[in-house]
Amino acid sequence: MATTEISDTPQELDAGMMIRRALFLLLLIGLALYFLGLDFRGLSTSKGMEQAVVSREIAKGNGFYTTILKPLAWKQIEKKVKADKGPGEALDLTRVPDTYHSPLNPLVNSLVLGMAKNTWELGETQSIYTPDMLIAGLAMVLLLASIGINYLLISRIFDDRIGGVTALLMLLCEMLWRFSQTGLPQMLMLFLFSFGTYFLYKAVENEVQGKGTLLWISLTGGFFGLLGLAHWITLWIFFGLLAFVVIYFSRRLLLMVVLLGIFGLITGVWGYLNYQATGNPFGAGLYVFYSGLGGTGSEEALFRDLEQTVGGLNFNGFISKIIINSMGQITELYSYLGGVVAAPLFFLSLMHPFRRKEIADFRWAILIMWLCAVLGMTFYGIKSIQDNATHENNLHLLFIPLMTGYGLALLSVLWNRLNIPLNIPLVRNGHFILAILISGLPSVMNNAPRVMALNRTDKQLRVMYPTYVPRLLNDYAKLLPENEIIVSDIPWAVAWYGQRSCVWLPKDQNQLTRLMGLGKDKGTPISAILLSPNILWCKLNETSQISSEFFDWRQYIMFYPALGLAKTQNETTAILEMLTSDMPIKNYFPDLGGPFGRVYLFMTESKIAGPKPSETN
Repeated sequence: MATTEISDTPQELDAGMMIRRALFLLLLIGLALYFLGLDFRGLSTSKGMEQAVVSREIAKGNGFYTTILKPLAWKQIEKKVKADKGPGEALDLTRVPDTYHSPLNPLVNSLVLGMAKNTWELGETQSIYTPDMLIAGLAMVLLLASIGINYLLISRIFDDRIGGVTALLMLLCEMLWRFSQTGLPQMLMLFLFSFGTYFLYKAVENEVQGKGTLLWISLTGGFFGLLGLAHWITLWIFFGLLAFVVIYFSRRLLLMVVLLGIFGLITGVWGYLNYQATGNPFGAGLYVFYSGLGGTGSEEALFRDLEQTVGGLNFNGFISKIIINSMGQITELYSYLGGVVAAPLFFLSLMHPFRRKEIADFRWAILIMWLCAVLGMTFYGIKSIQDNATHENNLHLLFIPLMTGYGLALLSVLWNRLNIPLNIPLVRNGHFILAILISGLPSVMNNAPRVMALNRTDKQLRVMYPTYVPRLLNDYAKLLPENEIIVSDIPWAVAWYGQRSCVWLPKDQNQLTRLMGLGKDKGTPISAILLSPNILWCKLNETSQISSEFFDWRQYIMFYPALGLAKTQNETTAILEMLTSDMPIKNYFPDLGGPFGRVYLFMTESKIAGPKPSETN
């Protein structure tokens, strides 16, 4: 369906269409092989690994459990257990219900992991963990499916040309491919959101034509309910959808009730399970709400605190946080929209009088949902695109296809009004060509040198170095009996690659000592500590400040560089004796070494046999 603003053009030869589709398919295959092959270094985000751990537990038949113990989330569940079963009941430290993450992404990934259980063990010569590739591969399939759905939707709204260019710009959007490498649910969210908006547009079409809308709104509600199960922050997009339905449709009361009923029925099941485990339907997400208020510092600091010494309804700094987060999103909007040049033009298209009413009306649905999404990201935070290009709260990317479609439509209108020879195909499609070049060239130029560098890099080093080295994490984990627990600042990686229970490094040593006592009582002792470069490579002058979140662990951080001065076992022992007076876990285990050098600090409660320091230098 072509808009009246876009001039009619003669149909090109079928041969030309076939060539374009063949080139699109070749580009698709090439990009998929690059991002899942040469460029892939394993799951790249902590939240992605946390969800992967839950997926593996589901695939084992254990249900929605996790082997990552976040002190505050564990304490929340323990309170409920003691309230139900009595104060003498103690909660297991090795495996607890996961009430933080939305369930759909772990559930979908568990289907793939369950079909490949023989890949769960990291091979002796493997650098990349095979389940990482399975999860990323599934995300890429969902990305490609989303491109297909949006091609159909944009083609329905405008025409095949705009639909095709939108699909190509999505394919060239590096940010979408980067998200598929994270383990995060964004590609599943994009898939569900694309279906939901397709049915919403059908409802808008029927409203304009005076036809029934109940079926399409029901389908929209179903997909938005699944979207809520993919990530809880998408509730804000649903609020926007609800507002649009109430404002726009004639049978607003009925449609609002249907929409709320379907959405509530789908998401309410997970809320009930959270209530059973924790005593509230939000589960550990309740503390994320606290962190969004501005008075708790960071989400990380909140969840590492066993006693929740900060948190609750604390609005200190709330206004400044809102201003900083909202201004950050505005100034970096182009980057948040994937660097697709046509996407921000959506906001200019709001001023264009589209002649087809359904096209003009549907853009307001997009705007309202986007504004509500921005509000949610403002409350709960989204890091600068420069600091974290694949933040777990990024909802902007869901709107890239629709905004791109409207932006391209506006470009077509303006281009056709220029006094240029539109009978020449290259000129007639010049605005599309420019949009593709401006959007795609930066990614090509950035990745071309990277391809050359990767070709020269040892495959063993193609990992998320230095923070996540699967081979080392797996080898360290195997040094301990299965019933023993490790405490770490990267518990998601230890639990995922080491396949064992891991406690997130608590706020202070007193809290760790309490957890260690509970572990011994349950026969699951916390017997080792593993620290990553995230904490070991921080500035010592910052760590020594009492306000630092790692102040209580400063002796470990100082011990790490001091090890580099030791040339013999005796020197290592002397350094250890100087620095370990207050360390709850004191026995240093020499580095495993290999091609990675000295990466982690691994210490145990009791000595275990290992290589001499000189053998790993």
